[in-house]
Amino acid sequence: MGRAVAALPFRVVAVLGGVMVLAQVVLAGAVLDAADGATTGHAGVGGTLIVVAMLQAVLAVPAAWPGGLPGWPVAAAAALVVADIAQVAVGHAGLLAVHVPLGVAIVAGQLVLAGRALLPARRPRPAPVSR
Repeated sequence: MGRAVAALPFRVVAVLGGVMVLAQVVLAGAVLDAADGATTGHAGVGGTLIVVAMLQAVLAVPAAWPGGLPGWPVAAAAALVVADIAQVAVGHAGLLAVHVPLGVAIVAGQLVLAGRALLPARRPRPAPVSR
């Protein structure tokens, strides 16, 4: 599998996750505005984000090795899985003092990850020259 091909699924899912967290921001505003169906939509997208985050974490591994992306997106994607699960739990518990700042952190983290996914991969290191 070529380096670019190995990273492509991660790139697509990371951008999808970025679009979804931005949709969550809009839906959260609609919840505050008491719009019809906003709470259901916000909860539905939140649950779907857990699945997307899990897929993203799995796809981050071949994107880094052999795909050429740095290793930190693997750890960041795994952290987003944990954060998304916690976010859904505190949201259902009604703990807004945790839900809102955690949501801000998730949005920032996912957008950074999506931004990095769109950057070119590292160039492979040249083989050492033996003399």
